[in-house]
Amino acid sequence: MGGPMGRPVAEFGCAKCYGEDERAVWGRQREGFEHEAEVLDGSRFAVNLRRCRECSQKFVWIFTAVVDWMGGDDAQYVTIMPVTADEAAGLTTGTLRPHDLGALGRGRRHLNHDWPTGGPARLHWRSGRFLVTQGR
Repeated sequence: MGGPMGRPVAEFGCAKCYGEDERAVWGRQREGFEHEAEVLDGSRFAVNLRRCRECSQKFVWIFTAVVDWMGGDDAQYVTIMPVTADEAAGLTTGTLRPHDLGALGRGRRHLNHDWPTGGPARLHWRSGRFLVTQGR
């Protein structure tokens, strides 16, 4: 969804944390981001807030794992999406539920790192609503 003349509804981040090159953005996640808060901490479903060290943009990280009981090749999915200061505050106070984060994908881009059972990992930018599910 865009605003007037097809522009995004909101601008997020800088070239280092939200640039076009998904591999460059993914590659600097360890050193270029600072952990801010754990929202949910589990082995199969975790949600936390991180902040770009360069521009201070806040991001939500959503991790989901699906256990492969037969082969041990657990599927793992990570979605990284920028959030506003109000959205970040809502996550930490509980007024924004983690399962409702997918609705925020409408109108903003998010980075997905998908590693399905038996398949290769894929890294790609997406936009639009997405489903947030708890791992199993």
